[in-house]
Amino acid sequence: MVDEIVARALPLIHVEREAEQLDTHEAYDAFRKRHADLNHQVLTQLRACGWMRDDATAEDMREIYYAVLRHPDLESSASDRAVAGTLLNEAWKGVHGWVG
Repeated sequence: MVDEIVARALPLIHVEREAEQLDTHEAYDAFRKRHADLNHQVLTQLRACGWMRDDATAEDMREIYYAVLRHPDLESSASDRAVAGTLLNEAWKGVHGWVG
């Protein structure tokens, strides 16, 4: 389950690494527009992950959230973990009481 979530998020996490090199707000806005489809696709996939049970609680989600952030594919980069956390917070907002 955690591996599936990370696999779905990694394409956007890798793209977001490019944003670290941008030095103006305008450049970042243009970057976000260029990658809007990928952003939408990743968020849609994260919302549709089959792991979400009807009886899942916010505590269940919190355990998964932190397991994702500890995933080996993200452990070497604080930036990658931050992007993953932001993606999950956005994808799960309001689901089973998730407030991020």
